[in-house]
Amino acid sequence: MNNALIVIDIQNDYFPGGAFTLENAEAACQAAVEAIEQARRDGWLVVGVQHLNPPLASALGSGTKGADLHPAIAAALGDAPVIPKHQADSFFDTGLEPILRDADITDIYLTGMMTQHCVTHTALSPQAQGMRVHIIAKGCAAPTQGLSDIALRGLSARCRLV
Repeated sequence: MNNALIVIDIQNDYFPGGAFTLENAEAACQAAVEAIEQARRDGWLVVGVQHLNPPLASALGSGTKGADLHPAIAAALGDAPVIPKHQADSFFDTGLEPILRDADITDIYLTGMMTQHCVTHTALSPQAQGMRVHIIAKGCAAPTQGLSDIALRGLSARCRLV
């Protein structure tokens, strides 16, 4: 079994003062940092994902401070690859799948933002087929905790929540 941790879109705009603040963003960020640290101790592949919208977008605009990875996540990721994306699915039109396939990854663990959007689309991506998908629930956040909980319940039909 070869595991990878995929850290999805933990970016400044999702935190207080950002363009699209999520409920429990700080707690999810801390849980994601802990997951990164544990994955590194266990010898897992760690990959960051960064959503980039056009520069003048209302949130996550390419080249803006809001689109930057949260400083705690950037520090924890260190030299891990960070994959830019422009759609909800972290696999769609990115280099994520080849990285995972080249490393013979069998299990992917997802953590990040937003639970009901980018985490869900990545978890259910056709390109994730053949890999077991696990969601680190405490490392996920959405506009509201209730929305995150609904998304996680839905994902639990096809993914393992950890």
